[in-house]
Amino acid sequence: MPEPNNPSNNAVSDGQASAGTDPQPQEGNSTPQAGSGTQNTPSVDDLLRQIKDLRTENAAHRKKAQEQAQAAQAAEEARLVEQGEFKKLAEKYEARVKELEPVAQSYQRLAEQIHAQIESEIKDWPREVKDLVPGSDSPAESRLEQIARLRPLLEKLQQQARSQSPGNGPTPRPQNPTPADAVQAQLQRLRASGRY
Repeated sequence: MPEPNNPSNNAVSDGQASAGTDPQPQEGNSTPQAGSGTQNTPSVDDLLRQIKDLRTENAAHRKKAQEQAQAAQAAEEARLVEQGEFKKLAEKYEARVKELEPVAQSYQRLAEQIHAQIESEIKDWPREVKDLVPGSDSPAESRLEQIARLRPLLEKLQQQARSQSPGNGPTPRPQNPTPADAVQAQLQRLRASGRY
């Protein structure tokens, strides 16, 4: 690796940059300068090796920069191709949206009608069953499904309510007791009083 403060490296780099060809070692560089004393001057072979290393490194950098430029150009081309495809897709989906807008509006009107029918059906239901129906903010399909599941429960509750009203029991009692019933009732009173 070249030393950064070595003036001979700078001279070689400057000569390489200005000439653009392989610099030839100068004779003055191979001999020590007067007054330098203990400074080690690199030999011609060392300088040539450093130049070769720098050129190899520079070639690697140029190759890397060229690959990056090619990758950027390919990415730009791909982006432009995708933009063209996205434009086609956007036009396709725009046509599909225009086709489906009337269907969505029709569905919305139908859903409003179904919600109104559900509200009119459940208005007389007992509070316990009515609370099990989803609110009007829920989709109409889920409300209809829940109502279909709740109808058997509602019928069962209504049947129980009817059976508990007087005269509607499973085995209704007669309002006027028979003579045998009167005798039985008299015997039960006597036993309860302890006189029998």
